[in-house]
Amino acid sequence: MNNLTVNKEQRFYGRRKGRKLSESSQIALKQGNLFYIIKLEDFFKNENNSISQSLFEIDHKKIILEIGFGGGDNLANSAINNPDICYIGADPFLNTNAKLIKILLKNDIKNIKIWPDDIRKIIPLFPSGSVSEIKILFPDPWPKSKHKNRRLVQEIFIDNLYKILVPNGKITLATDHSLMKSWILEIFQSHKGYLWQANTITDWQNRPADCFSTKYEQKSFAKENIPSWFIFEKT
Repeated sequence: MNNLTVNKEQRFYGRRKGRKLSESSQIALKQGNLFYIIKLEDFFKNENNSISQSLFEIDHKKIILEIGFGGGDNLANSAINNPDICYIGADPFLNTNAKLIKILLKNDIKNIKIWPDDIRKIIPLFPSGSVSEIKILFPDPWPKSKHKNRRLVQEIFIDNLYKILVPNGKITLATDHSLMKSWILEIFQSHKGYLWQANTITDWQNRPADCFSTKYEQKSFAKENIPSWFIFEKT
């Protein structure tokens, strides 16, 4: 992989911190920083900023990236049920990072690493073809037309994801917002490198077997906002 730099100028929209962290959450963040948190130096091996593959030199058969893991329900359950897979979770919200780390510490989960910031800053640092699957579950729809550029799913973003996916790797997305459903289909179907994996209506109405129920999804059902699930495979 060629030498690359981090896009530090990428503008992020949304909250980074909610209510004041409890003492236990602050302790969890300190403990998690030693083992779970990915740091920029994990991508570099010397003063010349030449890329190190050390973050990806692991014994696991594959890497799955979850972008915006929220409460961490899907990410933690996935790691528990698949100890031979390395999971990388990315979420810039401090409170959700603390919540997930508490779960990881409590259950002694070792096969998760966390990037506690905007994933777009480090996507260029991933080796090409290093990620088997990417999950983007219930991203912020930014429903107002004037805010559409704030949506995470954009043409340039999914093009960058394409580069780090293995051949036939897949991206799984979920949303309960009607506008976002149309947006996802529009963006992905305009990209020649992805094929929508849907043959029948049930293929996008039902949660995939490798995804776990989350509190957000349960709230969607309670509000009668039925989620849709989209799987796109790299061709």
